[in-house]
Amino acid sequence: MTRLEVRTGSGWRQLPRTSYHYFISADGSGCGSTIRVTDIYREQLTVRGIALRPNAVRPTQVQFARH
Repeated sequence: MTRLEVRTGSGWRQLPRTSYHYFISADGSGCGSTIRVTDIYREQLTVRGIALRPNAVRPTQVQFARH
C-alpha cells in the first residue's frame, strides 16, 4: 500500500506515512469513517465504516487485484 486517505467533509485527506511504513492520523480522523487505500499499481479500494484500532488486524470485504 502506498497511500492511505480518510474521507472528510471536504474530500479526501492523505495520511502521512512513516519511515517504518505506518500511516499516522495524529488527530484520530479516519477511525470509524471511510478510508481509501492505493497500491503501487494505483488501484484504489474504499472501505466504509471501519473501526481502526492500534495493533489490531481489521478484516474487510475488499481485495486488491493480483498483479
